[in-house]
Amino acid sequence: MKVYVFGDKDGKELKDKLLPVIEEEGFEYQDLTEDGMDAIDGMDAICDALEKDEDKNSVGITVESFGQLSYIAAAKHKGMVACVASDERSSLMTKRHNNARILCLGREVVGDALAKSCVRFYLSHNYDGGRHQIRIDMLNKML
Repeated sequence: MKVYVFGDKDGKELKDKLLPVIEEEGFEYQDLTEDGMDAIDGMDAICDALEKDEDKNSVGITVESFGQLSYIAAAKHKGMVACVASDERSSLMTKRHNNARILCLGREVVGDALAKSCVRFYLSHNYDGGRHQIRIDMLNKML
């Protein structure tokens, strides 16, 4: 499993603080951040990387001002489930029950410590599947 990360101009500093956390949790990451890219560009890059990745457990993490623009951009990609999270429980449960492949964080919403904790919770579990797959199938039929 690989973690694809992106931070726009507003989220780059916090994104950089999350990289050691990803490594501490035992995951390899690829930073897709490039100068001049905004949240939409970053989400496109993450979705493209996830679509090409043979390991369907790979995930993405974006950081921008509020997390919402990244979430909206992800919704434009068929089969991508993203979440905006500002607490540990939401970070964990959206992964376990919704198979969210992308965690969107807002720098102006979460501080450093909470963002690190959200990432730890998000990476700590896989998708539970089972009864939750019905909703994922319904979402995938929408686009």
